[in-house]
Amino acid sequence: MSGMPWSKRLSQPALTVAVATGLLLLGGCQQDVVHQRSIAELTQKAQSMMQAGDYNGAVARLEAAYDLQPNETKTMYNLAVAYQMQGNYDKALDMFSQLQDKPGMDKAQIQKAIGITYEAKADALDAEVHEQEENPKADKAQVQQKKQAAVETYQLALQSYQQALAGNGLKNPEEVQKQIESLEAKLKPDSAGADSGEQP
Repeated sequence: MSGMPWSKRLSQPALTVAVATGLLLLGGCQQDVVHQRSIAELTQKAQSMMQAGDYNGAVARLEAAYDLQPNETKTMYNLAVAYQMQGNYDKALDMFSQLQDKPGMDKAQIQKAIGITYEAKADALDAEVHEQEENPKADKAQVQQKKQAAVETYQLALQSYQQALAGNGLKNPEEVQKQIESLEAKLKPDSAGADSGEQP
C-alpha cells in the first residue's frame, strides 16, 4: 500500500498509508447497485478532498459511504486513513482495530497502519509539549503528563511496527525496520532525559 502522504503538518512518520481504490461492484438487486455506485462516488470525492487537504470534507463523505454499507472493508480502511489525516487518531485506531478482525484483511499491513497512527498521535502530543514548554505560564505538571503520554504512545507505535514486521506479510519490511530503529533512537534519549526535560 503506497501513495498519499500523511498530513503535511507532521514530519514523522515517514511511512504512508494509501487510500484504497477500486471498489468491488457486487451483484444483486438494483438497490445494491445504487448503493455501490453511491459508495464509489463518495469515495472518489473523498480521495480528491484528501489530495486537496480537505480532511474534514473527506471524512464527511466517507462516513456517508460507511453508513450505506458498514461492512465494506475498503470504505472502513479509507475512513480510518481520513480520520488519521484529520488528526482524529483515536477514531482511526478504533477503525483499524475493527479491520484486523475482518476476513481477508492483510493483518501485517493493518498493524503497520496502526503503528503509523500511533506515531502520528505521539508526534502531535510531542508538538504540544514543545509549545507548552515555551509558555512560562504553562502548568509544569500537565506538561510532564503530556510528555509521558507522548513517550507511551511512541512505545505503542514501536510495538505495532514490531508486530507488523513479525507478521512476515509486509510489502516493504525495510521501511518498517527503519521506522523501528528511528523510534528506538528517539525513545532512548527520552527515557534518559525525562527528568531533565531534554528532548531528542
